[in-house]
Amino acid sequence: MSKSPDSKPAASDPLLVLIAALLLLAAVATIYFAATAPSKESAHQPAPRPRPILQDEPRVVVVNKSVPGAHSAPAAHAAEGHAKAEEKAPEAKPAEAKPAAVAVATVAAPDVKATADGKVHGKVVLKGTPPAEKTIGAVKSDANCGKAHTGAPATTRNYVAAADGGLRYALVRIVSAPAGAGKAAEPELIDQIGCMYEPYVSAVLAGQTFKVRNSDPFMHNVAATPKVNKGFNFAQASAGQVNEKVFDKPELGVKLACNVHPWMASYVHVLENPFFAVTNAKGEFVLPEGLPPGKYTLEANHAKAGTVTAEIEVAAGKGAAVTFELGVK
Repeated sequence: MSKSPDSKPAASDPLLVLIAALLLLAAVATIYFAATAPSKESAHQPAPRPRPILQDEPRVVVVNKSVPGAHSAPAAHAAEGHAKAEEKAPEAKPAEAKPAAVAVATVAAPDVKATADGKVHGKVVLKGTPPAEKTIGAVKSDANCGKAHTGAPATTRNYVAAADGGLRYALVRIVSAPAGAGKAAEPELIDQIGCMYEPYVSAVLAGQTFKVRNSDPFMHNVAATPKVNKGFNFAQASAGQVNEKVFDKPELGVKLACNVHPWMASYVHVLENPFFAVTNAKGEFVLPEGLPPGKYTLEANHAKAGTVTAEIEVAAGKGAAVTFELGVK
């Protein structure tokens, strides 16, 4: 069959060309939006929540320190999603009240002089003005003690000094002496009178027997609280009762107290050699005789004023006179 000369190809029809172009454009648009649109699964996926910080979880904080002439960040940043932490300046503390100053005099080195009397003796002097002692009001307010205590009101005895500064209750001793040399003096009687211990400080040789007496017409008890020696606690129910005791080992400042009257206290020094003494009301001391010739360290020790030493030399038939100065502390 032969074609008619008036027939045209389908592709040359304008309407068909337009329809084909629109179909092609729709296909391209469909492919493009399908590729760029989120999937159904991801479209409904909730946004991730920030991970909570647990109370006990360690935090890493970087603190910006200020540099002169530069500006620093006002807050530190926490590492890896941790919360911000601001560094706060420490609050200023109020100034602490300080006790009133006590005048302390300059303390001179010990004055040591050789003597021809064969004795080691001398004086302990307090330099400076000590604080006033406190009155122990409980002595007078107690029904029994108020009657038994006569004379001046009972006070503390931190610094007991004479008008010229002579310091009472200081222990003076040879620090180290040859074994077996000398003989200790008879120890003082420790008395309870007017609800106070007398003397306030005493000294004994280790292994030496000493006596404690109750001179009040009512009960006291004696409680020793050493750190090295064996302690004791006994009652003294009547006036005139005496008990004997011994400390076997050297120890300084063993406290004796009364549990019935808690303000009552006395201190006993226990020494390893017999060359010692406790200063009297004038601040004077005399060591027992019999110290062999040689060089020694002489020590003055006071519970409040502290300790000072002097080097002395004792020749045959000779002695030493020593003046110690201790300051108020």
